[in-house]
Amino acid sequence: MALKVLEIDVSEKIPAILPHRPYEGIYILIKYRRQPVGWVTLRNLQQPANPEQLREAIAEELGESLVRAVLGRHLHPVPSDKVDSLPISVIVCTRDRTGQLKRCLQSLVNLDYRDYEVIVVDNAPSTDDTARLAADMPVRYVREERPGLDRARNRGIAEALYGIVAFTDDDARPDRNWLNAISCAFAEREVMAVTGPVIPGELETDAQILFELGYGGMGHGFRERTIRRQTITVRDLLWSSGFGVGCNMAFRREIFTSVGFFDVALDVGTPSRGAGDIEMFHRIVARGHTLVYEPSVLVRHIHRRGIEALSRQLLHNGSGFGCYLFSCARNRTLSRRAILFFAVREWFWKWILRRLFRPGFIPRRLIMAELAGMLSSPLAYLASRRASARGG
Repeated sequence: MALKVLEIDVSEKIPAILPHRPYEGIYILIKYRRQPVGWVTLRNLQQPANPEQLREAIAEELGESLVRAVLGRHLHPVPSDKVDSLPISVIVCTRDRTGQLKRCLQSLVNLDYRDYEVIVVDNAPSTDDTARLAADMPVRYVREERPGLDRARNRGIAEALYGIVAFTDDDARPDRNWLNAISCAFAEREVMAVTGPVIPGELETDAQILFELGYGGMGHGFRERTIRRQTITVRDLLWSSGFGVGCNMAFRREIFTSVGFFDVALDVGTPSRGAGDIEMFHRIVARGHTLVYEPSVLVRHIHRRGIEALSRQLLHNGSGFGCYLFSCARNRTLSRRAILFFAVREWFWKWILRRLFRPGFIPRRLIMAELAGMLSSPLAYLASRRASARGG
Protein backbone atom coordinates (compact mmCIF):
# COMPACT_ATOMS: atom_id res chain seq x y z
CA MET A 1 0.00 0.00 0.00
CA ALA A 2 1.23 3.51 -0.83
CA LEU A 3 -0.27 6.94 -0.18
CA LYS A 4 0.45 10.08 -2.18
CA VAL A 5 1.30 12.97 0.18
CA LEU A 6 -0.04 16.38 -0.89
CA GLU A 7 -0.89 19.67 0.79
CA ILE A 8 -3.59 22.30 0.23
CA ASP A 9 -4.00 25.76 1.76
CA VAL A 10 -7.74 26.41 2.04
CA SER A 11 -7.18 30.17 2.27
CA GLU A 12 -6.29 29.96 -1.42
CA LYS A 13 -8.11 28.46 -4.40
CA ILE A 14 -8.85 24.77 -3.78
CA PRO A 15 -7.78 22.65 -6.76
CA ALA A 16 -9.35 19.50 -8.12
CA ILE A 17 -7.54 16.37 -6.94
CA LEU A 18 -6.64 13.89 -9.64
CA PRO A 19 -6.23 10.15 -9.06
CA HIS A 20 -2.56 9.25 -8.52
CA ARG A 21 -1.89 5.74 -9.74
CA PRO A 22 -0.58 3.35 -8.49
CA TYR A 23 -1.26 4.93 -5.09
CA GLU A 24 -4.15 3.47 -3.09
CA GLY A 25 -5.01 6.79 -1.53
CA ILE A 26 -4.08 10.45 -1.14
CA TYR A 27 -2.92 11.84 2.21
CA ILE A 28 -3.51 15.60 2.17
CA LEU A 29 -2.15 18.10 4.68
CA ILE A 30 -4.67 20.91 5.07
CA LYS A 31 -3.34 24.38 5.88
CA TYR A 32 -4.97 27.74 6.56
CA ARG A 33 -2.72 30.72 5.81
CA ARG A 34 0.39 28.52 6.04
CA GLN A 35 -0.68 27.04 9.38
CA PRO A 36 -1.19 23.23 9.36
CA VAL A 37 -4.63 22.18 10.51
CA GLY A 38 -4.82 18.40 9.97
CA TRP A 39 -4.93 15.53 7.51
CA VAL A 40 -7.61 14.40 5.08
CA THR A 41 -7.37 10.98 3.41
CA LEU A 42 -9.00 10.16 0.08
CA ARG A 43 -8.95 6.42 -0.67
CA ASN A 44 -9.66 4.51 -3.86
CA LEU A 45 -10.03 7.68 -5.89
CA GLN A 46 -11.04 6.57 -9.39
CA GLN A 47 -12.24 9.93 -10.74
CA PRO A 48 -10.99 13.49 -10.10
CA ALA A 49 -12.33 14.99 -6.86
CA ASN A 50 -13.68 18.46 -7.61
CA PRO A 51 -13.20 21.37 -5.15
CA GLU A 52 -16.70 20.95 -3.72
CA GLN A 53 -16.10 17.28 -2.91
CA LEU A 54 -12.79 18.17 -1.28
CA ARG A 55 -14.42 20.93 0.80
CA GLU A 56 -16.98 18.39 2.05
CA ALA A 57 -14.22 15.94 3.01
CA ILE A 58 -12.31 18.69 4.83
CA ALA A 59 -15.44 19.83 6.69
CA GLU A 60 -16.27 16.25 7.69
CA GLU A 61 -12.79 15.33 8.97
CA LEU A 62 -11.44 18.68 10.18
CA GLY A 63 -14.45 20.92 10.81
CA GLU A 64 -13.69 21.80 14.44
CA SER A 65 -9.93 22.04 13.91
CA LEU A 66 -10.37 24.28 10.89
CA VAL A 67 -12.74 26.62 12.72
CA ARG A 68 -10.24 26.84 15.58
CA ALA A 69 -7.41 27.68 13.17
CA VAL A 70 -9.44 30.36 11.36
CA LEU A 71 -10.58 31.99 14.61
CA GLY A 72 -7.08 31.82 16.01
CA ARG A 73 -5.64 33.67 13.02
CA HIS A 74 -8.30 36.39 13.21
CA LEU A 75 -8.40 36.79 17.01
CA HIS A 76 -4.63 36.58 17.48
CA PRO A 77 -3.01 37.88 14.29
CA VAL A 78 0.78 37.79 14.10
CA PRO A 79 2.16 41.37 14.16
CA SER A 80 4.04 42.10 10.95
CA ASP A 81 6.99 43.57 12.86
CA LYS A 82 7.58 40.19 14.54
CA VAL A 83 8.12 38.37 11.24
CA ASP A 84 11.52 38.04 9.59
CA SER A 85 13.23 39.96 12.38
CA LEU A 86 15.74 37.59 13.99
CA PRO A 87 18.92 36.43 12.23
CA ILE A 88 19.14 32.65 12.50
CA SER A 89 21.94 30.09 12.18
CA VAL A 90 20.69 26.81 10.64
CA ILE A 91 22.80 23.76 11.52
CA VAL A 92 22.71 20.47 9.61
CA CYS A 93 24.75 17.62 11.09
CA THR A 94 25.59 14.83 8.67
CA ARG A 95 27.80 11.82 8.07
CA ASP A 96 28.31 10.06 4.72
CA ARG A 97 24.82 10.76 3.34
CA THR A 98 25.61 13.19 0.56
CA GLY A 99 22.59 12.31 -1.61
CA GLN A 100 20.10 13.04 1.16
CA LEU A 101 22.07 16.10 2.29
CA LYS A 102 21.93 17.62 -1.19
CA ARG A 103 18.11 17.58 -1.20
CA CYS A 104 18.05 19.04 2.32
CA LEU A 105 20.43 21.87 1.42
CA GLN A 106 18.45 22.67 -1.72
CA SER A 107 15.38 23.21 0.45
CA LEU A 108 17.35 25.32 2.95
CA VAL A 109 18.87 27.71 0.44
CA ASN A 110 15.37 28.36 -0.97
CA LEU A 111 13.75 29.29 2.35
CA ASP A 112 11.49 32.33 2.41
CA TYR A 113 13.66 34.34 4.84
CA ARG A 114 16.04 37.24 4.69
CA ASP A 115 18.82 36.89 7.27
CA TYR A 116 20.17 33.43 7.94
CA GLU A 117 23.21 31.21 7.46
CA VAL A 118 23.48 27.47 6.86
CA ILE A 119 26.25 25.50 8.58
CA VAL A 120 27.00 21.91 7.55
CA VAL A 121 28.77 19.96 10.29
CA ASP A 122 30.44 16.90 8.76
CA ASN A 123 30.78 14.37 11.58
CA ALA A 124 33.77 12.00 11.29
CA PRO A 125 33.28 11.47 7.55
CA SER A 126 34.90 8.58 5.68
CA THR A 127 35.05 10.53 2.38
CA ASP A 128 35.27 14.13 1.22
CA ASP A 129 31.98 13.93 -0.71
CA THR A 130 30.17 16.24 1.72
CA ALA A 131 32.97 18.81 1.60
CA ARG A 132 32.79 18.87 -2.19
CA LEU A 133 29.00 19.25 -2.12
CA ALA A 134 29.17 22.12 0.39
CA ALA A 135 31.83 23.90 -1.68
CA ASP A 136 29.31 24.25 -4.53
CA MET A 137 26.52 25.70 -2.36
CA PRO A 138 26.06 28.91 -0.32
CA VAL A 139 26.73 27.20 3.01
CA ARG A 140 29.53 27.07 5.57
CA TYR A 141 31.31 23.73 5.98
CA VAL A 142 32.75 22.52 9.30
CA ARG A 143 34.39 19.17 9.94
CA GLU A 144 34.03 17.59 13.40
CA GLU A 145 36.37 14.61 13.67
CA ARG A 146 35.03 13.18 16.94
CA PRO A 147 32.05 10.90 16.16
CA GLY A 148 28.67 11.54 17.75
CA LEU A 149 25.65 13.59 16.72
CA ASP A 150 25.66 15.61 19.93
CA ARG A 151 29.33 16.47 19.44
CA ALA A 152 28.42 17.69 15.96
CA ARG A 153 25.51 19.73 17.35
CA ASN A 154 27.77 21.35 19.93
CA ARG A 155 30.32 22.16 17.25
CA GLY A 156 27.58 23.80 15.19
CA ILE A 157 26.54 25.96 18.15
CA ALA A 158 30.16 27.04 18.65
CA GLU A 159 30.44 28.00 14.97
CA ALA A 160 27.09 29.84 14.76
CA LEU A 161 27.14 33.59 14.20
CA TYR A 162 23.62 34.38 15.38
CA GLY A 163 21.64 34.33 18.60
CA ILE A 164 19.02 31.82 17.36
CA VAL A 165 20.27 28.38 16.29
CA ALA A 166 17.95 26.02 14.42
CA PHE A 167 18.64 22.34 13.70
CA THR A 168 17.43 20.00 11.01
CA ASP A 169 18.68 16.65 9.66
CA ASP A 170 20.07 15.63 6.31
CA ASP A 171 16.99 13.45 5.62
CA ALA A 172 14.57 16.31 6.33
CA ARG A 173 13.24 19.23 4.26
CA PRO A 174 11.99 22.29 6.12
CA ASP A 175 8.92 24.13 4.87
CA ARG A 176 9.65 27.40 3.02
CA ASN A 177 8.02 29.31 5.90
CA TRP A 178 10.10 27.47 8.54
CA LEU A 179 12.35 30.32 9.66
CA ASN A 180 9.55 32.90 9.60
CA ALA A 181 7.58 30.65 11.94
CA ILE A 182 10.60 30.13 14.20
CA SER A 183 11.20 33.89 14.39
CA CYS A 184 7.56 34.51 15.35
CA ALA A 185 7.68 31.79 18.00
CA PHE A 186 10.64 33.55 19.67
CA ALA A 187 8.73 36.86 19.81
CA GLU A 188 8.22 36.41 23.56
CA ARG A 189 11.50 36.88 25.42
CA GLU A 190 10.86 34.05 27.86
CA VAL A 191 10.82 31.43 25.06
CA MET A 192 14.14 29.57 25.02
CA ALA A 193 13.34 26.64 22.72
CA VAL A 194 10.96 26.07 19.81
CA THR A 195 9.88 22.85 18.12
CA GLY A 196 7.17 21.90 15.65
CA PRO A 197 5.60 19.04 13.71
CA VAL A 198 7.62 16.69 11.53
CA ILE A 199 5.41 15.26 8.80
CA PRO A 200 6.14 12.53 6.24
CA GLY A 201 7.75 13.66 3.02
CA GLU A 202 6.46 10.47 1.42
CA LEU A 203 4.44 7.36 2.28
CA GLU A 204 5.67 5.06 -0.47
CA THR A 205 6.32 1.83 1.47
CA ASP A 206 4.65 -0.35 4.09
CA ALA A 207 7.40 0.55 6.58
CA GLN A 208 6.79 4.28 6.15
CA ILE A 209 3.03 3.84 6.58
CA LEU A 210 3.51 1.62 9.65
CA PHE A 211 5.76 4.20 11.26
CA GLU A 212 3.57 7.20 10.49
CA LEU A 213 0.05 5.82 10.91
CA GLY A 214 0.68 2.89 13.26
CA TYR A 215 3.58 3.88 15.51
CA GLY A 216 2.66 7.57 15.54
CA GLY A 217 5.42 9.11 13.45
CA MET A 218 7.11 12.33 14.58
CA GLY A 219 4.24 14.77 14.26
CA HIS A 220 2.84 15.50 17.78
CA GLY A 221 -0.21 17.24 16.34
CA PHE A 222 -1.09 20.71 15.08
CA ARG A 223 -2.08 22.50 18.28
CA GLU A 224 0.21 25.14 19.74
CA ARG A 225 1.56 24.38 23.21
CA THR A 226 3.61 26.44 25.66
CA ILE A 227 5.48 24.03 27.93
CA ARG A 228 6.61 25.19 31.37
CA ARG A 229 7.69 23.14 34.37
CA GLN A 230 5.06 24.62 36.67
CA THR A 231 2.18 23.69 34.34
CA ILE A 232 3.02 20.04 33.54
CA THR A 233 3.20 16.82 35.57
CA VAL A 234 6.28 14.75 36.31
CA ARG A 235 4.96 12.19 33.83
CA ASP A 236 4.73 14.80 31.06
CA LEU A 237 8.17 16.15 31.89
CA LEU A 238 9.72 12.70 31.50
CA TRP A 239 7.78 12.07 28.27
CA SER A 240 9.83 14.88 26.71
CA SER A 241 9.77 12.90 23.46
CA GLY A 242 6.35 14.53 23.12
CA PHE A 243 7.90 18.00 23.08
CA GLY A 244 9.41 17.68 19.62
CA VAL A 245 12.04 16.02 17.44
CA GLY A 246 15.70 16.81 16.79
CA CYS A 247 15.28 17.43 13.07
CA ASN A 248 13.01 20.39 13.89
CA MET A 249 14.25 22.37 16.88
CA ALA A 250 15.58 25.86 17.57
CA PHE A 251 17.09 27.55 20.63
CA ARG A 252 18.27 30.87 21.90
CA ARG A 253 22.00 30.37 21.91
CA GLU A 254 22.27 31.82 25.44
CA ILE A 255 20.33 28.87 26.89
CA PHE A 256 23.37 26.62 26.50
CA THR A 257 25.31 28.86 28.89
CA SER A 258 22.54 28.32 31.43
CA VAL A 259 21.76 24.60 31.12
CA GLY A 260 24.85 23.24 29.34
CA PHE A 261 25.38 21.84 25.86
CA PHE A 262 24.10 18.62 24.31
CA ASP A 263 25.14 15.49 26.22
CA VAL A 264 27.90 13.89 24.12
CA ALA A 265 27.15 10.48 25.68
CA LEU A 266 23.82 10.39 23.85
CA ASP A 267 22.49 10.03 20.30
CA VAL A 268 23.68 8.60 17.00
CA GLY A 269 27.38 7.78 16.90
CA THR A 270 27.45 6.53 20.52
CA PRO A 271 26.34 3.21 22.07
CA SER A 272 23.17 4.95 23.30
CA ARG A 273 21.97 5.38 19.67
CA GLY A 274 19.62 8.27 20.43
CA ALA A 275 17.81 10.75 22.70
CA GLY A 276 20.21 13.71 22.67
CA ASP A 277 17.38 15.94 21.48
CA ILE A 278 14.76 14.88 24.04
CA GLU A 279 17.30 15.05 26.88
CA MET A 280 17.94 18.69 25.96
CA PHE A 281 14.19 19.45 25.82
CA HIS A 282 13.78 17.82 29.24
CA ARG A 283 16.71 19.69 30.77
CA ILE A 284 15.54 23.08 29.49
CA VAL A 285 12.01 22.66 30.88
CA ALA A 286 13.17 20.97 34.11
CA ARG A 287 15.44 23.96 34.83
CA GLY A 288 12.47 26.32 34.61
CA HIS A 289 12.69 27.61 31.04
CA THR A 290 9.92 27.83 28.42
CA LEU A 291 9.61 25.65 25.31
CA VAL A 292 7.01 26.36 22.60
CA TYR A 293 5.61 23.78 20.20
CA GLU A 294 4.43 25.78 17.19
CA PRO A 295 2.54 23.97 14.39
CA SER A 296 3.73 26.42 11.71
CA VAL A 297 7.35 25.40 12.40
CA LEU A 298 7.00 22.57 9.90
CA VAL A 299 9.54 20.05 8.56
CA ARG A 300 9.10 17.08 6.20
CA HIS A 301 11.04 13.90 6.92
CA ILE A 302 11.81 10.87 4.78
CA HIS A 303 11.03 7.91 7.04
CA ARG A 304 12.88 4.59 6.80
CA ARG A 305 11.71 2.81 3.67
CA GLY A 306 12.36 -0.82 4.69
CA ILE A 307 11.02 -2.95 7.53
CA GLU A 308 14.52 -3.95 8.66
CA ALA A 309 15.59 -0.30 8.79
CA LEU A 310 12.43 0.55 10.76
CA SER A 311 13.12 -2.32 13.17
CA ARG A 312 16.63 -0.96 13.80
CA GLN A 313 15.17 2.50 14.35
CA LEU A 314 12.78 1.22 17.03
CA LEU A 315 15.60 -0.78 18.61
CA HIS A 316 17.60 2.44 18.82
CA ASN A 317 14.53 4.31 20.14
CA GLY A 318 14.31 1.86 23.03
CA SER A 319 18.00 2.06 23.78
CA GLY A 320 18.13 5.84 23.46
CA PHE A 321 15.09 6.45 25.67
CA GLY A 322 16.51 4.24 28.40
CA CYS A 323 19.82 6.11 28.22
CA TYR A 324 17.89 9.39 28.41
CA LEU A 325 16.25 8.28 31.68
CA PHE A 326 19.66 7.31 33.09
CA SER A 327 20.93 10.74 32.11
CA CYS A 328 17.99 12.40 33.92
CA ALA A 329 18.87 10.38 37.02
CA ARG A 330 22.53 11.32 36.72
CA ASN A 331 21.70 15.02 36.35
CA ARG A 332 19.09 14.82 39.16
CA THR A 333 16.54 16.86 37.25
CA LEU A 334 13.97 14.77 39.15
CA SER A 335 14.20 12.32 42.00
CA ARG A 336 15.50 8.89 41.05
CA ARG A 337 12.44 7.33 42.65
CA ALA A 338 10.16 9.33 40.35
CA ILE A 339 12.23 8.33 37.31
CA LEU A 340 12.16 4.64 38.29
CA PHE A 341 8.39 4.77 38.83
CA PHE A 342 7.93 6.36 35.41
CA ALA A 343 10.23 3.83 33.71
CA VAL A 344 8.34 0.84 35.14
CA ARG A 345 4.75 2.08 35.00
CA GLU A 346 4.57 4.47 32.05
CA TRP A 347 7.29 3.24 29.72
CA PHE A 348 7.64 -0.51 30.33
CA TRP A 349 4.04 -1.38 31.24
CA LYS A 350 1.83 1.16 29.46
CA TRP A 351 3.94 1.83 26.37
CA ILE A 352 5.72 -1.47 25.68
CA LEU A 353 3.84 -4.37 27.27
CA ARG A 354 0.31 -3.18 26.51
CA ARG A 355 1.17 -2.84 22.84
CA LEU A 356 2.91 -6.21 22.92
CA PHE A 357 -0.31 -7.84 24.18
CA ARG A 358 -2.52 -5.84 21.78
CA PRO A 359 -0.29 -4.77 18.89
CA GLY A 360 -3.06 -3.61 16.59
CA PHE A 361 -1.61 -2.10 13.41
CA ILE A 362 2.04 -2.60 14.49
CA PRO A 363 3.68 -6.05 13.99
CA ARG A 364 4.86 -7.57 17.26
CA ARG A 365 8.39 -7.93 15.90
CA LEU A 366 8.72 -4.13 15.84
CA ILE A 367 7.50 -3.82 19.43
CA MET A 368 9.95 -6.57 20.40
CA ALA A 369 12.75 -4.57 18.77
CA GLU A 370 11.91 -1.57 20.97
CA LEU A 371 11.74 -3.84 24.03
CA ALA A 372 15.17 -5.26 23.17
CA GLY A 373 16.51 -1.72 22.99
CA MET A 374 14.99 -0.93 26.38
CA LEU A 375 16.62 -4.00 27.98
CA SER A 376 20.00 -3.16 26.46
CA SER A 377 19.94 0.47 27.61
CA PRO A 378 21.76 0.05 30.99
CA LEU A 379 24.85 -1.43 29.32
CA ALA A 380 24.54 0.99 26.41
CA TYR A 381 24.53 3.94 28.81
CA LEU A 382 27.61 2.69 30.65
CA ALA A 383 29.41 2.18 27.35
CA SER A 384 28.37 5.65 26.17
CA ARG A 385 29.59 7.36 29.31
CA ARG A 386 32.95 5.57 29.09
CA ALA A 387 33.28 6.46 25.41
CA SER A 388 32.45 10.12 26.05
CA ALA A 389 35.02 10.25 28.87
CA ARG A 390 37.70 8.86 26.55
CA GLY A 391 36.70 11.33 23.84
CA GLY A 392 37.20 14.39 26.08
